[in-house]
Amino acid sequence: MTVLKTPPSQLFELAASRQQRIDVSNTATWFFPGSKSRILFVHGFRGDHHGLQAIIGGLPEHNCVAPDLPGFGSTGPMATHDLASYGRWLHEFATETGPYDAIIGHSFGTLVVASAVSQGLNQLPVVLINPITTRTSSQKSLAKKLATAYYRAGQNRIIGNWLLSSGLVTRAMSIGLVKSKKLGVRRFVHDQHAKYFSSFASAESVIQGFHAASTGSVMDYVQFLNSRTLLLAGEQDLVAPISAQYELEAALPEAELVVLAKVGHLTHYECAEEVANSISKFLEDK
Repeated sequence: MTVLKTPPSQLFELAASRQQRIDVSNTATWFFPGSKSRILFVHGFRGDHHGLQAIIGGLPEHNCVAPDLPGFGSTGPMATHDLASYGRWLHEFATETGPYDAIIGHSFGTLVVASAVSQGLNQLPVVLINPITTRTSSQKSLAKKLATAYYRAGQNRIIGNWLLSSGLVTRAMSIGLVKSKKLGVRRFVHDQHAKYFSSFASAESVIQGFHAASTGSVMDYVQFLNSRTLLLAGEQDLVAPISAQYELEAALPEAELVVLAKVGHLTHYECAEEVANSISKFLEDK
């Protein structure tokens, strides 16, 4: 029997139909009302809240809150954009807007969540989607070398902003990450990256954010992650390799790892419905 799946583009629109923007202090924030668990979402590097909107669309009964990280989307920059600063910001934001039943981070957002927990954020059930478990700064791959050269060139005062906002570079990155063979899904992924991947406050915030993302690892914070944790990993993820996800699961006291087949680092786009279903089950099992 064929199981029909809801396309990510449709889930994205379902979330948009119930969203309300109410900024919190200096943080641009979107609220998605619902009657079930209250969930805080933390998006990844260079994106904004739109990156997790398809997952939110798959959780129609849940009360979801999705801010734009400082320096990205519609939120202004901080003085510095390192993991300690992002963790402090999230701790303060969650305290001001809480309480929550769970907190969810994707990619770079998993580092921000882990940093916030290490700084005293209340122990909530945690969902880490494509968690960063290997420091890209220590890798010797061609992709790592190209990324480092790209962000180094982005510091140039003359061409920096133009280069960091380059649609050509964004499309190349998007093509390199997407794994789906479905034309509609690929089109949606590329469209999302084209619209939101270059929404940043300044070249400086992007470059500092890249340094934070490339030098951090959730493994640095395992001693603080003591609550129930759901790990969602892409079977073909080259950014956060699957082998390291098993190591993270083993290092955490109450972790469950779900491996999503035939996808890589873009689980939040390519299999948003499966991610949402896993989150819903995790919350119901508490």
